[in-house]
Amino acid sequence: MRFDPMEDGKKATYFRMIESIVPRPIAWVSTISRAGTHNLAPFSFFTGVTSDPATLLFCCGNRRNGDPKDTAQNCIDTGVFVVNCSSYSASQQMVQTSAAYPADIDEFEAAGIDFSPSETVAAPRVRDAAISFECDCHDITEVKNDEGCVTSRIIIGRIKLIHIDDAVLDAQGRVDVRALDAISRLGGHDYARIGEVFTIPRPKREL
Repeated sequence: MRFDPMEDGKKATYFRMIESIVPRPIAWVSTISRAGTHNLAPFSFFTGVTSDPATLLFCCGNRRNGDPKDTAQNCIDTGVFVVNCSSYSASQQMVQTSAAYPADIDEFEAAGIDFSPSETVAAPRVRDAAISFECDCHDITEVKNDEGCVTSRIIIGRIKLIHIDDAVLDAQGRVDVRALDAISRLGGHDYARIGEVFTIPRPKREL
């Protein structure tokens, strides 16, 4: 079958994308508002950018009324955020923070999640997250539709500090994906855990 986004419409296209671009890692993003309110929300359009400089990105769409979501607004206002790893043990709490809480609600408190102060940025981090990336906003790119309206923002973060729990490191000091037990986003209400892990060495080019 063929699907034309212009004919299908944005809602149908959205479902085609989230059902096809799988599995997607989940950035559990913590921010702080100008007023000092803590915000926490998951985003599955998320990936690393480059190691030089150390950067990552996530994409944050608007609210239904067209206003920026709290995460995006806080990044615009304060210029900082933290990406926390979404592990299976906290999956229920992570999903709870996807609810559309008002901007003045502390989502750590609402979802029963403990936080720790970050060392390099004002935004807090999830205390029990196995991995957290403290970030400055490197760039925020607005994505506009054919009418010129901003519908989403690509938020690129410059990684200032990485926290990794020793419990998820192997004997060589590398992250053990089985111990990390990160979850990924699929289509609908579905998520996945790491299953079979296999290794394929890269080919060596003869000089």
